[in-house]
Amino acid sequence: MLFINEKGARRVDSYARFNIWLTHCLHVKFPLFCTQLYKKLHSEMYSLPFRVIKCSEGLMGNQRYQGYIKHVDSDDPVISEINWFIDTVYMPAHKRADKSSKATRTLSVLFSIWAFTLLGVFAAAELIPNLSVFTQSLIWDGYDFNWVALAVLPSFMLAVFVSFRNYPFKHGDNNFVGDDEFTWRKRQSFVLASFNLIFLVAVLFAFTKPLICLLGITCAAGFLLTYMSNRLFGFTSSSIRNQTMVFSLERLKREYEVAIHSEEEFEVDRIQADTFKRLFLMVEGMIDRRDREILGDHYKVHNSAFDLVKGLKK
Repeated sequence: MLFINEKGARRVDSYARFNIWLTHCLHVKFPLFCTQLYKKLHSEMYSLPFRVIKCSEGLMGNQRYQGYIKHVDSDDPVISEINWFIDTVYMPAHKRADKSSKATRTLSVLFSIWAFTLLGVFAAAELIPNLSVFTQSLIWDGYDFNWVALAVLPSFMLAVFVSFRNYPFKHGDNNFVGDDEFTWRKRQSFVLASFNLIFLVAVLFAFTKPLICLLGITCAAGFLLTYMSNRLFGFTSSSIRNQTMVFSLERLKREYEVAIHSEEEFEVDRIQADTFKRLFLMVEGMIDRRDREILGDHYKVHNSAFDLVKGLKK
């Protein structure tokens, strides 16, 4: 028979009351609190003065824009002029230069990867003859694997990974890639990835000292050629320059829409004149920047070429 004194009975009673209170909180009060909080947040969210407005065909494809002030119709002279500069001048120039910029930069990285790999293998064979690097030209001669050739395979995987750096893995409303950009990015990525097969075939089936040396020197020359052509023709600088101008014009357009909101007619005329003045100052500054960058790129490439020739003569 179990005897519990008065103190123990009070302790058991307190423990039972605590269990009842905890059960009530978990099963009644907490769900009620969550329901009230959800209703409050839901009502506040729909009472906000903001609404989702779909952007017109603009900066980078399908976007969602949140704003209280509505967009001005394209019949407005300022909006029409800004849209003309974006759609006719700067956005097409950005897209044209962006393709060549991504291709030359990716090729430069691929050439540098293979140049370091192949010339590194050749240098190891020359500096450490005991390694016997080129004793086997095939990956498998019927008796053993060519472990040196297998050691080059990580470079191939790295090169393939770099080739797909511009691949649009997502295509829909949640990114900024349009249909035309999606197509050329995908095509360019597969072409660059296929370029690496030349070196893979050479490593697996023609792993000879003369060929590896020739391919290594060719890759080093290819790196210099792609890098200098990118600088000489200004692909990257042109892409960034025109993209920056598009962003600036989109911002100018939005500033104009905000400025004329709820303004009188005479104020709208003044704001239009000021916006036109800013617009043409931006265009003039863009022309000056383009000229400076083109001349600067030409001087840098020519000076680099002359320095290289002088170094070879010495």
